[in-house]
Amino acid sequence: MRGKKVDSQFLTDFISSCIMKGNTTPDEMAKAAQKEIDSINSEIKKVEDLKLRRSKLLDVIVTFREPIKNNKEEARILTFFQIKNPHICKFLTDLIKIAPLNRDEIICPFFSSHDVNFCVKQLLEHRVIAKVGETLLRGETFDEYLRFVLQEG
Repeated sequence: MRGKKVDSQFLTDFISSCIMKGNTTPDEMAKAAQKEIDSINSEIKKVEDLKLRRSKLLDVIVTFREPIKNNKEEARILTFFQIKNPHICKFLTDLIKIAPLNRDEIICPFFSSHDVNFCVKQLLEHRVIAKVGETLLRGETFDEYLRFVLQEG
């Protein structure tokens, strides 16, 4: 038994079980033990195969769940491209990048006040900018808008 302690109780129970099944010789008992070992090894092999399959199934789950997250992000980013007058929006975001500004401070001789107000409204709707009172500042999606639409930073 190579230096291992023998579990006397288990040995006694196993011998009793063999005798009840009609295995009375030491050779028959050893064959019964070997048969049970082979059965256990077979079960262990099945479990190892199941563990491998489980791991691969987890990969499948990750593969199919990740695109859902990416698709949601892509859909959100695609809405940025619906914003009209990107050149005016860039002008506004450049101002807000420097510091928050009061809506009355937006003066630009190049664009009509109607177009500027329209762009402010769009940027507010897409949460690119936020409004606190009359002050315009960076919104939740400000950095994403700059990165994906204006291709900055």
